[in-house]
Amino acid sequence: MTESKCRYIDLYRLGPSVAVVLFFTAIIAVNLYPGSASSAIYYLSILVGVVALFCMRKPLGIYRVTILAVAAGVLSFANWLLVGNQTPLKAMIMMASFFLAVLMISEQVDERAYIISVYMNALVVLIHMVRFGVSSRVYVTSSNNYVSIFLMAPGLLYYSLMNVRGKKCALHPAIVIWLLSFLMGGRGGVLACTLLLAGVILNRFFADKASRRDRVLLMILLVIIMIPVALIAFLAVSKNGSSLYAVDRFLNKGLDGGGRIDCWIEYITAAWKSTTGFLFGADLSQLWWVQHYSGNLHNSFLFVHAYMGILGLLGLLVLIVRACVRAIRLRKGLYLCCIITICFRGMTDHMFGGNRLSAVLIALLILSDFVTDQVKDTDHFKETERGVYR
Repeated sequence: MTESKCRYIDLYRLGPSVAVVLFFTAIIAVNLYPGSASSAIYYLSILVGVVALFCMRKPLGIYRVTILAVAAGVLSFANWLLVGNQTPLKAMIMMASFFLAVLMISEQVDERAYIISVYMNALVVLIHMVRFGVSSRVYVTSSNNYVSIFLMAPGLLYYSLMNVRGKKCALHPAIVIWLLSFLMGGRGGVLACTLLLAGVILNRFFADKASRRDRVLLMILLVIIMIPVALIAFLAVSKNGSSLYAVDRFLNKGLDGGGRIDCWIEYITAAWKSTTGFLFGADLSQLWWVQHYSGNLHNSFLFVHAYMGILGLLGLLVLIVRACVRAIRLRKGLYLCCIITICFRGMTDHMFGGNRLSAVLIALLILSDFVTDQVKDTDHFKETERGVYR
């Protein structure tokens, strides 16, 4: 008993947890210091993650995921041959993302690995904000719209896993994610992070063990975070000025996304015009708005179509609906909130689909298949066992 209490480091979980932290750290490194060295670290993190997965005693659902990975790989290579949006390297990373996703939802990964990943990036953003202000670009290769994306990615995994596994989640990571995203002024990020934080607060509010004092404090916090969001909405409608950067961003650009809608319409029109474009994806190099945005469609769902065609997009939508239905049936409200949050955020920026963070969405979607099944089987076994011994 004494030995188990004194053991603070679980070596069985240390390796996979380090692999997850390395993956998120490598993504930040690539965006902070683009070049061959940071790219090598990123590729190494993928290799380490896949090796860590196959070194596990019982890789979770590996055969079903392999089928999905092969299907995504076939569609990606077909796009490379017929359209040219994909490259062999991106196609291989897309396939590896499925195995990384399995690693991320494995019980051998300590949930605190995701909190560490959140705070490592939060520290980068905070230091940059203190040195250069909130309007200066944090990442060399990405706009500050990606501040919320890189902060949310590990946060969404943390809250989904804690909710599905029936554990009490910490409130502070969601507060940090929301506060930094708000200060950096990304419009879609502010709304998405508000949705996430509200979901975390409500999850804690309705927890069985929450005291009256805790619930009062949680409601006060919910009101506090809604005030600036409501203020932004009011000022945007009334066209009043504000010196706050986040508010100014909303006032200047509103919620129409600037040229985003034109970019989406251009892609959809191009994809609809030809059979090849519809089936395998439209050629991004031929689209003016896409080139204007340096190849960014600003819509992850359209990117899925651009890289894997209509079958890839339909497959993604099926997985999303399936995960949402299972979350509702299992009464995992915070997990459902995380799925909605990543889908909402992906509507206005490149967060998945040929992206370095594709593994995060895949992990959230297969979590309902590979983790909740085990929870249900365990509950059924316990009920059967009670019946036998009763």
